[in-house]
Amino acid sequence: MSARYAQLGGEQGPLGAVTACERATASRTGSFATFRGGAIYQSPATGAWDVSGSFLGLWRSHRAESGFLGYPRSGEVWTNGGVVQQAYDGGDLYWSYRTAAAGPHSISGAFRGLYADQGGVYGRLGLPLTQEVGGVDRGVHQNHEFGVSYWTAATGAHSVTGSFLGLYRANGWERGRLGYPLTQELAIRDGGVFQNYQGGVMYWTAATGAHGLTGPVLSAYASVQYENGPLGYPTSDEYPVAGGTRTDFQHGYVSWTPREGWFVVLAGPERPLP
Repeated sequence: MSARYAQLGGEQGPLGAVTACERATASRTGSFATFRGGAIYQSPATGAWDVSGSFLGLWRSHRAESGFLGYPRSGEVWTNGGVVQQAYDGGDLYWSYRTAAAGPHSISGAFRGLYADQGGVYGRLGLPLTQEVGGVDRGVHQNHEFGVSYWTAATGAHSVTGSFLGLYRANGWERGRLGYPLTQELAIRDGGVFQNYQGGVMYWTAATGAHGLTGPVLSAYASVQYENGPLGYPTSDEYPVAGGTRTDFQHGYVSWTPREGWFVVLAGPERPLP
């Protein structure tokens, strides 16, 4: 602990003067000392590391070393763009100038691996804006600058970003007909992507935008080989028409009426779409 304090500049460094000498942590698994500018915590497994500023407040609000984050495993690391992060046994803490209003937040559990897979601080999700928030079916989600991460025991951890995020919002998030995401976005033909959900699928291409398919519409689409079949990609969500509903595709539509049920109409030289 004294070596870390000296490494930081001692009394002239960011921690400043000692306010309480080294003593055992509440969990009796390590020790800590406090200073005007923060604290140093150490354990046999992690060594001695300083915790200060808003990270100290966040960490202690989650029961410090006794909570899900455990002991710190690094000092604060500043990266390009004014982002600071710090590693702990059970997660990582993040703060930046651009998200200062949201304060610091941690990423832990299954979200930790997902966040790394999505590029971390410089990836598709951006920085965290909240802690994990409980949802339906014992699931949790975490808001980020550019998307949302979701987890349930049944579906695992997946994120929703880009055009799919607005569509997901319009469909009621995880409480809506789509439910929780089951996969990340997956690339398919002609530069398109899709993402599977408990209750359906979202599709996107630059030409058609983002659209969701659920229930019988999705079943009808599957019966003609999805985007690889004659319909191509969806160009609308399901919408009401006189006597029923309809979902448009690049080369046809799927419709429903009480008399005819669900049916597929394909466009062609002799059959232009109405």
